[in-house]
Amino acid sequence: MSKQYFDAPRKLKVIVAGAGCSGLDLAHAVETGVLKNIDLKIYEKNAGLGGTWYENRYPGCACDIPSHNYLFTWAPNPNWSSFYVSAPEILEYMEDVADKFHLRRYITPRRKVIGARWVQEKQKWEVVSVTAGETGEDIIEECDIFINASGFFNAWRWPKVAKREDYEGTLVHSADYNPAVNLRGKRVAVIGNGSSGIQATAAAQKLASHLTVFVRNPTYITSNMGSRFIPPGQKQLYFDDEQKKKWIEDPQSYLHYRKEVEKELNIRFPMFIRDTPQQAMAKDFTIKDMNAKLASKPELQGLLVPDFAVGCRRPTPGTGYLEALCADNCDVVWGELDSFTKTGIKSADGKERDFDVIIAATGFDMSFIPRWPIIGANGTDLQKEWTKNPACYMSAIAEDMPNYFVYLGPGSPVGHGSLITSIERITIYVCDIIKKLQRENYTSFKLKPGKALSYQAQMLTWLDKTVWGDSCQSSFKNGTVDGALHAFHPGSRLHYFELLNRHRYEDFDWTSGCPEPELDFAWFNNGFLEHELEPDVEADPT
Repeated sequence: MSKQYFDAPRKLKVIVAGAGCSGLDLAHAVETGVLKNIDLKIYEKNAGLGGTWYENRYPGCACDIPSHNYLFTWAPNPNWSSFYVSAPEILEYMEDVADKFHLRRYITPRRKVIGARWVQEKQKWEVVSVTAGETGEDIIEECDIFINASGFFNAWRWPKVAKREDYEGTLVHSADYNPAVNLRGKRVAVIGNGSSGIQATAAAQKLASHLTVFVRNPTYITSNMGSRFIPPGQKQLYFDDEQKKKWIEDPQSYLHYRKEVEKELNIRFPMFIRDTPQQAMAKDFTIKDMNAKLASKPELQGLLVPDFAVGCRRPTPGTGYLEALCADNCDVVWGELDSFTKTGIKSADGKERDFDVIIAATGFDMSFIPRWPIIGANGTDLQKEWTKNPACYMSAIAEDMPNYFVYLGPGSPVGHGSLITSIERITIYVCDIIKKLQRENYTSFKLKPGKALSYQAQMLTWLDKTVWGDSCQSSFKNGTVDGALHAFHPGSRLHYFELLNRHRYEDFDWTSGCPEPELDFAWFNNGFLEHELEPDVEADPT
């Protein structure tokens, strides 16, 4: 008979790949005792934490979600400088959070995960990693839980254009940008008009002697998210010291403000459903607004303003983008590219243009395929399986992968608002299952066969009625026009949060630490709660 108190969590080792928002949120759960008796290791391939905000340093890089919603709810920040903040300020916030809440102790930088294998006999994962940038033997480490928090905005890709190696000038990708690159007075090209390209264009136009933007698809430049909180006629709102002081002294007032802004983002979700009044209003307003801003170059109106629904491609506020395209020092070149040259780019019409700097804002591989082999039960390689079909459950769990979680996998709320609060809800979900393993003598959980496919069937059927599936080239369809909508959650953001609150334990098979039937309930332990036998003045024995 066990001498431990009932509900005593057994010690588990957890390895996490990635120290971005997801890794930090899980570390906070361990640090604050939401998860107890956990040996947590977070391996980060970069030299610093922050994930996408550490890696993305291109000119104009910023978040288009209002700053007071783009934070951890457990780390409010009344000191944000403005309503929308730039990448450096977000990275500074994340670093401050890691210091304030003592989260760095869990993070090992420059440690890159390169594979993982589930060992059924041991009921453990073997995680393989290397020291990034160095040669040496692979490091193999066992753990009870393996979590992939590496994100989906990091597998960046060059444009599929011939002779890239021939170019002798400065060529940078927006996701691997060197801030030391000097654009002032230079001939600059930007390839792409996704969210990164839009931001880079607006910033580069102010510095370059001449800017050329290569575009092959129309896109909506929408009004700012939460724009009703910004004074009329302005694109940004800067908070003065007096406002910050009020929020610091009155946390409830600050919370009320954050909730009002979030409410504004959540209630706009019906816009993404095809043929709704909200969609019609958004399309009418956005087209009129874009045409007005492009009035000085009317030839751009027919090229840049789409006819598909607003939201089919990611809605991007793009502050200053259309104004940059209309500037005297900016040209827009439409269509495919033929090749790179020694001095620049040759477009499909045969014309060659010379550039000092080329910025490729050509996006990421958003297929959700793991970057390294993950071998689960029965020898299943998730990398190969998701190459064929990325079927996922609650965006967090894959079939044949015991004791494995992924943050923001297929079926995530990536188009639904702030991802940080979504990440927090996923952490709560992950913690709940880990606690069950710790407290009820289970060594592993595994999704039942067919559950991921059933979930996916419901997901794709529901998404059929959204504008995300309309005919447009979208990063959410991994750069295709008619690809499957594997990226999105099948419902609103609030719907996703409520789903994660449900305890659907019946969707899993559970392996007991005691295979003998007579020991199924050995986890009752000594039959007492801890406060019954240990002095605890706060405990209520009634």
